[in-house]
Amino acid sequence: MLKRSKKAIPVVLAGILSLSILLSGCGNANNKGGSSSTPEATNTTEQTTSSPEKLENVDLTWYFNGTPQADVASVEKAINEYLKDKLNVNIHLKATDWGNFDQKMQVLNASGENYDLAFTANWANNYYQNVNKGAFLPLDDLIAKYAPDIMQVMPAGGWEAAKVNGKIYAVPNYQIWAKTDVLWPMKEMADKYGLDAANVKGWEDLTPFLEKVKAGEPNLIPIESNKTGQFGNVITHYRFDEFAGRNVPGVVKYDDASLKVLNQFESPEYKSFVALMKEWNDKGFFRKDAATLADSTPDRKAAKLAVIVGGTVKPGGDTEMKALTGKDTLMLGTSESVLTTSGIIATMTAISKTSKNPERAMMLLNLLYKDTTLYNLIAHGIEGKHYKKIDNQTIEAIKDGGYEPNSDWEFGNQFNGYYRAGQKAGDWEETIKINERAVNSVLLGFSFDPTPVKTEVAQIATVTAQYVPLLETGAVDPEKFLPEFISKLKKAGSDKVIQEEQKQIDAWKASK
Repeated sequence: MLKRSKKAIPVVLAGILSLSILLSGCGNANNKGGSSSTPEATNTTEQTTSSPEKLENVDLTWYFNGTPQADVASVEKAINEYLKDKLNVNIHLKATDWGNFDQKMQVLNASGENYDLAFTANWANNYYQNVNKGAFLPLDDLIAKYAPDIMQVMPAGGWEAAKVNGKIYAVPNYQIWAKTDVLWPMKEMADKYGLDAANVKGWEDLTPFLEKVKAGEPNLIPIESNKTGQFGNVITHYRFDEFAGRNVPGVVKYDDASLKVLNQFESPEYKSFVALMKEWNDKGFFRKDAATLADSTPDRKAAKLAVIVGGTVKPGGDTEMKALTGKDTLMLGTSESVLTTSGIIATMTAISKTSKNPERAMMLLNLLYKDTTLYNLIAHGIEGKHYKKIDNQTIEAIKDGGYEPNSDWEFGNQFNGYYRAGQKAGDWEETIKINERAVNSVLLGFSFDPTPVKTEVAQIATVTAQYVPLLETGAVDPEKFLPEFISKLKKAGSDKVIQEEQKQIDAWKASK
C-alpha cells in the first residue's frame, strides 16, 4: 500500500479554503475539519463502519468520461473482492468516450434508467443543468451520515463551490483546483522547429511554429481541435471567470472588483480568438473534420498531434501526457494560476436520482477518499498485470496491459494515488501548494443558481451547439457568423441570463 504522511498540512486560500487537510485521508476520524458551511456529521449506526454482514450485497453502476478499457472486467472483479468485506458491493465501471459522454448521459437521464454514480462538471455532463433537471440527488444528508473521511479531507471551499441554491449535489474530486491554461507541444517537434517556449504567452504566438510543422510534417496534425470548442482552453488567459458553466453566457474578469458580468461571446477577446481559429483553419492547422469530430483522444494516443490543448498546468502533468501519447511533451502555461469556483467543480462525482442505493454509493465515495488500495485499483488496475512498481510510491504502466484510464482525477482523492514514472516524490504536496498560491478570483465561493432562467439556458444550449463548433474550429467566416450567433443568443434569452447572473452576484457581494 502506498504510504502517505499523516501530518496535517494547513491550506489557506483567501479564507474560503482555510481548513487543515490530511494528505493521506487516514488520520483521526474524530476531526471533521469543517465549518458552518460544511455538512455536519451525524451519529448513526448506518455509517461506513457497519459490519459487511449487515449490508445486503448491491450493484453500483458508475459512468465517467474516458476510453473504455479492454480489461475492465478483471479490475471490477478485483475491486469487488476487495470491497466484499468492507461495503459488500459489486461495482460496474462504465467508461464512455469523451466525445460521446454528454449525449450518453443526456439519454440516460431522460430515460430514467437506473444508475448510481456519474462524473459531472461545468464542462461535461453539465452540473448546473443536471441539477436543474433533477437528475442528481442532494447529498448534504448523505455526506453527513456516510462520508466522515471526505469531510475530514475536503477543504471547506470544495463544499461551497459545489452548492446550488444552498445544497450540495456532487462531491468535488480532490486534485489540482487552480486553473492555468496550458499547451502541450511535442518536444521532438519543438526542438526540431525551434519553438521558443519561453515566449509563448498565448495561442497567437504558436502561428510561426505551426506553419513550420504544417510544411515539414505531412503525417502530423499541427494542433488539436474538435467540436467541443476551444475557447474554454483560453478562458483564464483572457482573465475570465467562467462561473456559469461552459458555453453559458456570463463571465466576470477574475480581478474585477466591480464584479461586472459580461457576455463572453460579445467580447473583443472572443472575436479575436475566433478570427485566429479561422486563420489557422485556412492554413490547414486542424483536421478537416474538426467541426464535427467528437473526440480527438485517438489522435492523442497515436501521437498525431504536434500540439495538444486543454487541461491545466500541474506537477507531473507532462508525465501524464507522455503516458497517454508515448512522446515527451512540453507543458506551456499561458495564464496565471487562478482559483475559481469553476476550477473546483471541473471534476466531481454525483449520485443519480435513480440510484436504488444512494447510501452505499456515498460509502464508496467516502472510502475512495481514505483507502489507497481501492483508489489505486480504480485508477491504475492490478499490480503485475496493468502496472509494475518502480518503488513504494511510483508505478509504470505495463504496455498493452489492458487497463490504463489515465484519468486519475475522476476518482475521488487523487492524492491517494501512486506517482507515475517521471513524476517526483512530493508532487502531491506541490499540487496543494499551487492551489494555495493561486490568485483567488473575485468570485471565489459564488455559485450561480440557474433555476430562474433554466428555460433560457436550455434554449441557449441549442444555439451554442450549432455555432460554437463552427466558430471555434474556424470552419466559418466569423465576420458573418459571429453576429448571427450573437443575435440568436439574444433571441434565446442571453440578456435575461446576464441580468439574472448580475442580480445573484450583487446579492452575494452584499451578503459578504
